[in-house]
Amino acid sequence: MQKKVSIVIADDHPIFRKGLSEIISSEESFIISAETGDGKTAVKLIEKLKPDVAILDIRMPGLTGFEVVNTLRGKEIGVKIIFLTMHKEEEVFFHAMDIGVSGYVLKESATDDIIECIKGVINGKHYISPQISDLLLNREKLSKDKIEKTGLNKLSPSERLVLKLISEKKTSKEIADVLFISKRTVENHRMNICNKLELHGINSLIKFAIENKQLF
Repeated sequence: MQKKVSIVIADDHPIFRKGLSEIISSEESFIISAETGDGKTAVKLIEKLKPDVAILDIRMPGLTGFEVVNTLRGKEIGVKIIFLTMHKEEEVFFHAMDIGVSGYVLKESATDDIIECIKGVINGKHYISPQISDLLLNREKLSKDKIEKTGLNKLSPSERLVLKLISEKKTSKEIADVLFISKRTVENHRMNICNKLELHGINSLIKFAIENKQLF
Protein backbone atom coordinates (compact mmCIF):
# COMPACT_ATOMS: atom_id res chain seq x y z
CA MET A 1 0.00 0.00 0.00
CA GLN A 2 1.38 3.42 -1.01
CA LYS A 3 2.27 5.76 1.85
CA LYS A 4 -0.02 8.77 2.03
CA VAL A 5 1.36 12.28 1.72
CA SER A 6 1.07 13.91 5.16
CA ILE A 7 0.13 17.58 5.25
CA VAL A 8 -0.05 20.33 7.88
CA ILE A 9 -2.18 23.41 7.14
CA ALA A 10 -1.67 26.75 8.88
CA ASP A 11 -4.10 29.58 8.11
CA ASP A 12 -5.87 31.91 10.50
CA HIS A 13 -9.17 31.96 8.56
CA PRO A 14 -11.16 28.93 9.85
CA ILE A 15 -13.68 28.83 6.99
CA PHE A 16 -10.99 29.02 4.32
CA ARG A 17 -8.89 26.42 6.16
CA LYS A 18 -11.85 24.05 6.46
CA GLY A 19 -12.64 24.33 2.75
CA LEU A 20 -9.03 23.76 1.79
CA SER A 21 -8.80 20.76 4.10
CA GLU A 22 -11.89 19.21 2.52
CA ILE A 23 -10.49 19.65 -0.98
CA ILE A 24 -7.13 18.13 -0.03
CA SER A 25 -8.75 15.23 1.85
CA SER A 26 -10.76 14.34 -1.25
CA GLU A 27 -7.49 13.12 -2.78
CA GLU A 28 -6.99 9.53 -1.56
CA SER A 29 -3.20 9.79 -1.47
CA PHE A 30 -3.25 12.85 0.83
CA ILE A 31 -3.89 13.01 4.57
CA ILE A 32 -4.22 16.11 6.77
CA SER A 33 -2.02 15.48 9.81
CA ALA A 34 -2.96 18.69 11.60
CA GLU A 35 -4.37 22.19 11.19
CA THR A 36 -3.72 25.44 13.04
CA GLY A 37 -4.44 29.13 12.84
CA ASP A 38 -1.11 30.57 13.97
CA GLY A 39 2.55 30.41 13.07
CA LYS A 40 4.00 29.39 16.44
CA THR A 41 1.76 26.33 16.63
CA ALA A 42 2.61 25.55 13.01
CA VAL A 43 6.30 25.32 13.93
CA LYS A 44 5.55 22.97 16.84
CA LEU A 45 3.33 20.74 14.68
CA ILE A 46 5.86 20.56 11.87
CA GLU A 47 8.68 19.71 14.28
CA LYS A 48 6.58 17.05 16.00
CA LEU A 49 4.81 15.45 13.03
CA LYS A 50 7.46 15.97 10.33
CA PRO A 51 4.89 16.14 7.53
CA ASP A 52 5.77 15.82 3.87
CA VAL A 53 4.16 19.18 3.09
CA ALA A 54 3.32 22.30 5.11
CA ILE A 55 0.83 24.76 3.64
CA LEU A 56 1.34 28.14 5.28
CA ASP A 57 -0.49 31.43 5.04
CA ILE A 58 2.07 34.22 4.73
CA ARG A 59 0.27 36.47 7.22
CA MET A 60 -0.63 34.69 10.46
CA PRO A 61 -0.71 35.56 14.16
CA GLY A 62 2.33 34.56 16.18
CA LEU A 63 4.71 34.02 13.28
CA THR A 64 4.36 34.84 9.59
CA GLY A 65 4.93 32.16 6.96
CA PHE A 66 8.40 33.62 6.36
CA GLU A 67 9.21 33.46 10.07
CA VAL A 68 8.03 29.84 10.25
CA VAL A 69 10.41 28.91 7.43
CA ASN A 70 13.30 30.80 9.07
CA THR A 71 12.60 29.07 12.40
CA LEU A 72 12.70 25.66 10.74
CA ARG A 73 15.84 26.39 8.77
CA GLY A 74 18.74 24.17 9.76
CA LYS A 75 16.49 21.52 11.29
CA GLU A 76 16.53 18.30 9.29
CA ILE A 77 12.81 17.90 8.77
CA GLY A 78 12.67 17.82 4.97
CA VAL A 79 9.22 19.36 4.72
CA LYS A 80 8.15 20.97 1.45
CA ILE A 81 6.71 24.44 1.99
CA ILE A 82 3.75 25.87 0.09
CA PHE A 83 2.79 29.48 0.70
CA LEU A 84 -0.83 30.58 0.51
CA THR A 85 -1.14 34.27 -0.15
CA MET A 86 -3.14 37.20 -1.44
CA HIS A 87 0.11 38.92 -2.44
CA LYS A 88 0.98 39.37 -6.11
CA GLU A 89 3.85 41.78 -5.46
CA GLU A 90 7.21 40.87 -6.98
CA GLU A 91 9.23 41.53 -3.81
CA VAL A 92 7.10 39.16 -1.70
CA PHE A 93 7.25 36.45 -4.38
CA PHE A 94 11.01 36.87 -4.90
CA HIS A 95 11.64 36.63 -1.15
CA ALA A 96 9.60 33.40 -1.00
CA MET A 97 11.67 31.90 -3.80
CA ASP A 98 14.92 33.02 -2.15
CA ILE A 99 14.16 31.16 1.09
CA GLY A 100 13.36 27.93 -0.75
CA VAL A 101 9.57 27.80 -0.83
CA SER A 102 8.41 25.05 -3.23
CA GLY A 103 4.89 26.32 -3.95
CA TYR A 104 3.31 29.76 -4.17
CA VAL A 105 -0.47 29.65 -4.45
CA LEU A 106 -2.84 32.59 -4.59
CA LYS A 107 -5.77 32.25 -2.20
CA GLU A 108 -8.19 33.33 -4.90
CA SER A 109 -7.32 30.24 -6.93
CA ALA A 110 -6.31 27.84 -4.14
CA THR A 111 -9.33 25.57 -4.62
CA ASP A 112 -8.28 25.01 -8.24
CA ASP A 113 -4.51 24.92 -7.76
CA ILE A 114 -3.76 23.22 -4.44
CA ILE A 115 -4.00 19.55 -5.49
CA GLU A 116 -1.76 20.07 -8.52
CA CYS A 117 0.62 22.13 -6.39
CA ILE A 118 1.01 19.41 -3.74
CA LYS A 119 1.58 16.74 -6.38
CA GLY A 120 4.21 18.92 -8.03
CA VAL A 121 6.22 19.77 -4.92
CA ILE A 122 6.16 16.16 -3.70
CA ASN A 123 7.84 15.22 -6.97
CA GLY A 124 10.55 17.82 -6.49
CA LYS A 125 9.05 20.50 -8.72
CA HIS A 126 8.11 24.10 -8.05
CA TYR A 127 4.54 25.25 -8.47
CA ILE A 128 3.30 28.80 -8.91
CA SER A 129 -0.31 29.83 -9.50
CA PRO A 130 -0.69 30.39 -13.28
CA GLN A 131 -1.99 33.94 -12.74
CA ILE A 132 1.44 35.04 -11.50
CA SER A 133 3.70 32.93 -13.70
CA ASP A 134 4.95 36.16 -15.30
CA LEU A 135 6.61 36.98 -11.96
CA LEU A 136 8.83 33.92 -12.41
CA LEU A 137 9.81 35.08 -15.89
CA ASN A 138 10.62 38.54 -14.48
CA ARG A 139 12.70 36.96 -11.73
CA GLU A 140 14.67 34.86 -14.22
CA LYS A 141 15.31 37.91 -16.40
CA LEU A 142 16.38 40.02 -13.43
CA SER A 143 18.70 37.25 -12.24
CA LYS A 144 20.26 36.96 -15.69
CA ASP A 145 20.72 40.71 -15.93
CA LYS A 146 22.26 40.85 -12.44
CA ILE A 147 24.60 37.92 -13.19
CA GLU A 148 25.93 39.82 -16.20
CA LYS A 149 26.10 43.11 -14.31
CA THR A 150 28.07 41.59 -11.41
CA GLY A 151 30.41 39.72 -13.77
CA LEU A 152 29.46 36.28 -12.43
CA ASN A 153 29.08 35.06 -16.02
CA LYS A 154 32.88 35.38 -16.33
CA LEU A 155 33.45 32.68 -13.71
CA SER A 156 33.93 28.99 -14.42
CA PRO A 157 31.54 26.45 -12.81
CA SER A 158 34.27 25.55 -10.28
CA GLU A 159 34.83 29.18 -9.38
CA ARG A 160 31.10 29.79 -8.91
CA LEU A 161 30.90 26.75 -6.63
CA VAL A 162 33.81 28.06 -4.54
CA LEU A 163 32.09 31.47 -4.40
CA LYS A 164 28.87 29.83 -3.19
CA LEU A 165 30.78 28.13 -0.37
CA ILE A 166 32.49 31.43 0.48
CA SER A 167 29.01 32.99 0.79
CA GLU A 168 28.30 30.34 3.43
CA LYS A 169 31.31 31.73 5.36
CA LYS A 170 33.41 28.59 4.90
CA THR A 171 37.18 28.86 5.21
CA SER A 172 39.53 27.78 2.42
CA LYS A 173 40.28 24.58 4.33
CA GLU A 174 36.58 23.82 4.79
CA ILE A 175 35.94 24.45 1.09
CA ALA A 176 38.84 22.16 0.20
CA ASP A 177 37.38 19.41 2.38
CA VAL A 178 33.91 19.78 0.84
CA LEU A 179 35.22 19.71 -2.76
CA PHE A 180 38.00 17.14 -2.16
CA ILE A 181 40.64 19.48 -3.51
CA SER A 182 43.74 21.04 -1.94
CA LYS A 183 43.66 24.24 0.04
CA ARG A 184 46.15 25.67 -2.48
CA THR A 185 43.66 25.04 -5.30
CA VAL A 186 40.96 26.86 -3.35
CA GLU A 187 43.31 29.81 -2.82
CA ASN A 188 44.02 29.88 -6.57
CA HIS A 189 40.29 29.91 -7.26
CA ARG A 190 39.82 32.78 -4.81
CA MET A 191 42.58 34.77 -6.52
CA ASN A 192 41.12 34.11 -9.98
CA ILE A 193 37.64 35.14 -8.81
CA CYS A 194 38.99 38.41 -7.40
CA ASN A 195 40.86 39.13 -10.64
CA LYS A 196 37.84 38.40 -12.86
CA LEU A 197 35.44 40.41 -10.69
CA GLU A 198 37.99 43.18 -10.01
CA LEU A 199 37.65 42.79 -6.26
CA HIS A 200 40.30 44.43 -4.09
CA GLY A 201 40.86 44.35 -0.35
CA ILE A 202 40.96 41.56 2.22
CA ASN A 203 37.21 41.40 2.86
CA SER A 204 35.89 42.33 -0.58
CA LEU A 205 35.45 38.74 -1.77
CA ILE A 206 33.39 37.51 1.17
CA LYS A 207 31.35 40.76 1.14
CA PHE A 208 30.58 40.26 -2.57
CA ALA A 209 29.73 36.57 -2.05
CA ILE A 210 27.29 37.26 0.78
CA GLU A 211 25.60 40.18 -1.01
CA ASN A 212 25.02 38.10 -4.17
CA LYS A 213 24.49 34.59 -2.78
CA GLN A 214 20.93 34.45 -4.17
CA LEU A 215 22.48 34.31 -7.66
CA PHE A 216 24.53 31.12 -7.09
